[in-house]
Amino acid sequence: MKHAIGLPKIFSKTMIFALLGCIFLLPDPAMAKIYKYKDDQGRTHFTDDASKIPLKYREQGAVKKFRGVNEPTPASSTPPGFPGQASAGGGGGEGVEEDEGLNEKDEALVNKTIQIFRVGIALGNKYKNTMPNFTNGRGAVDDIQRGLPLKESLASELAGTKVPELKEALGFLNQSIAVDKQTTSVGAGLPTRIAGIFRRLADEGEQQSALIQKLEKVLEDSEKKKAEAAKKKEEVSKKEKKK
Repeated sequence: MKHAIGLPKIFSKTMIFALLGCIFLLPDPAMAKIYKYKDDQGRTHFTDDASKIPLKYREQGAVKKFRGVNEPTPASSTPPGFPGQASAGGGGGEGVEEDEGLNEKDEALVNKTIQIFRVGIALGNKYKNTMPNFTNGRGAVDDIQRGLPLKESLASELAGTKVPELKEALGFLNQSIAVDKQTTSVGAGLPTRIAGIFRRLADEGEQQSALIQKLEKVLEDSEKKKAEAAKKKEEVSKKEKKK
């Protein structure tokens, strides 16, 4: 009889602890987040899982985040891995979400990359129509080796960037650096190899020119976004003063 009575008591305690555990593990509705973004076709998508949002839409700043009405607004509302977005709330719960363009560090990196790529373009032009003999080939190799530390330094600074155009620039740099380290003006088949070096410098010059156009477009778009963000902030500030 004692065993028969004790078993329900143990079972009841176990059930109670299990139920309590489930209650504590339930998500807080106030902490739920819904992400909204538009794809390339203009279709709007909603999801509660940020990891399901394609990376390119995160980087383009196309994602907006919504919360439950009972959730207090934190100082920072930017989800990890997303571009910075600032919210300026009004008295009725309305707010302005804005992409303010490149931050100071990324803007400096874009400008520095453009400057270094222009050096590469000049180097390609220098040897574009040059006779591939030993003297000229040795001069080209010396120019390449002198510029290598600058490329390596820039590649190190670009590591980890989230700006798509800078990522593309980094990919170009890594490939160019790898070839530069193997470039020499000594050995067999010198005239043929020197001609190949000259062609590579010219081809890389064209690639860098195309990359510069993309980077300059990034700077132009960033300035527009900053102007738009400043205008929105000014409008919100005026509304607040009227209240």
